[in-house]
Amino acid sequence: MDWKEIEKVRPLLEKDEAVILADIRAVYRKLDERFHLHGAEIPITFGFEEDVLGSYTPKNGSAMECFHFSLLFVGYSVANPLKRSDRLDLYLHEYAHYMQYHMEIPKEYQFKPGIHGSAWVWCCSLVGAAPTPYYKVGESLMKKNYEKKLRNPINDRYVSLKDTRKREKEYQDKKNSKVMYEVGESLRHPAFGMGVVEAIEQLTGSVRLHVRFGDEIKKIDQQWLLKAIRKMEQTGR
Repeated sequence: MDWKEIEKVRPLLEKDEAVILADIRAVYRKLDERFHLHGAEIPITFGFEEDVLGSYTPKNGSAMECFHFSLLFVGYSVANPLKRSDRLDLYLHEYAHYMQYHMEIPKEYQFKPGIHGSAWVWCCSLVGAAPTPYYKVGESLMKKNYEKKLRNPINDRYVSLKDTRKREKEYQDKKNSKVMYEVGESLRHPAFGMGVVEAIEQLTGSVRLHVRFGDEIKKIDQQWLLKAIRKMEQTGR
């Protein structure tokens, strides 16, 4: 989806946020009651990432604990929204990550390290999430072979690859969270022209700018804006 398409659906997606937020919290409240946890109380943020569906960030130093989802996937106003089953599996996937940090994991399920290791698979088995590291269309409806995943700890050649992906994502999130503008600074938007930054939201893996264009304020993802400006400079448009 190019920037013009994103800008076209952005207002509709932002209106979807309240409904999506209520939906996620309803799912997490049921799981909280079942496992005596507090996932529904964790902040939930939204962005417009094109390559990340969702994520869970544990509290670590100055990092705020939160769930984060891309409206380009969980929003109802996109051209091809996720099916209800895949949307639910995404929410369960991230809740399983939350469980890793807030539940005691049995020793027999600690044999495989990594963000998508055996501890996470065990948590997936408890909530019914597909035990696959990354989203696959239709995976949520397939039979989930937790037994095979949890009873085959030998020679998993993908563990190092997954850990590498994790480190790369952490680096990219840190890079994308760096604020590149200041409140009061002027900038040029490819579609709306010149605007002034009035507020800045630093989120997990992204930065959201509140920019005033005349009488209207637009919420703009900083990373997307930088890419759009770079493309505009290259094409001369």
